[in-house]
Amino acid sequence: MVAIIMKYQQAALRILWVTICLPLFVVFLPQAIYVKKTTLRLPEAKGQPFSQENNANPIQLLHVGESTVAGVGVETLTSGFTSNIARALSNTLSRPTAWSLFGENGIRIKGLNQVLAKEITQLPKAGSYDLAIVTMGVNDSTKFTTIKQWRTSLAESARIITQVTQGPIYFTQVPPLGQFPALPSPLKNLLGVRSKILDNELKAFCEQNHNIHYIGSEVQVEREMMAVDGYHPSELGYQQWAGQIAEQIKQTWPS
Repeated sequence: MVAIIMKYQQAALRILWVTICLPLFVVFLPQAIYVKKTTLRLPEAKGQPFSQENNANPIQLLHVGESTVAGVGVETLTSGFTSNIARALSNTLSRPTAWSLFGENGIRIKGLNQVLAKEITQLPKAGSYDLAIVTMGVNDSTKFTTIKQWRTSLAESARIITQVTQGPIYFTQVPPLGQFPALPSPLKNLLGVRSKILDNELKAFCEQNHNIHYIGSEVQVEREMMAVDGYHPSELGYQQWAGQIAEQIKQTWPS
């Protein structure tokens, strides 16, 4: 029943996109240009893209993706998204967790795959990761990656990542752009529809593939949860998001 409802919801969203949202984009374009020019641009976080672990036999986590993985919104990677996921996993699974990441601000999933295809086997601990997390979708929503390209790229991401881990792969929810404080209406409504379409496709992909899991989240956009740009999480926001991810990973983690 849930699958049927989701199928009809996706069909309705795509009809809405084609018949109303896309034709009206020419109306939203000046607003989009204004937002791009005026939104504060925060740098990627500083630091080494891997943890320094002295614990014996930690869980090895690989995290790849866009600006949130690159730590935009905080000053250092040790305060960023990936390190917070590792800390939350350590607490949730009662086992130390080491992490490595690749993140790039502004990257789309096709570009991510191109980089990973060349460099993934050179990452620290390549071949010994116990799990991998992929966080993508914002740039693919705002830059209108096609549904066909999105589907193809999701499969390619999973294929590339299996070169360095036999463990589970987790794809985090495409963030709901309709809730981003930095985006004004009606632009946020347009992008909210687009991000929801990509997120539904992501859910379907994960459901259809073995050892690949979708991780949803309850997005919190209160002021203290957001960085000063109103577009990325703050350190507290990353902590909250990481905690939700760790709890869902626990549900599928081998006992």
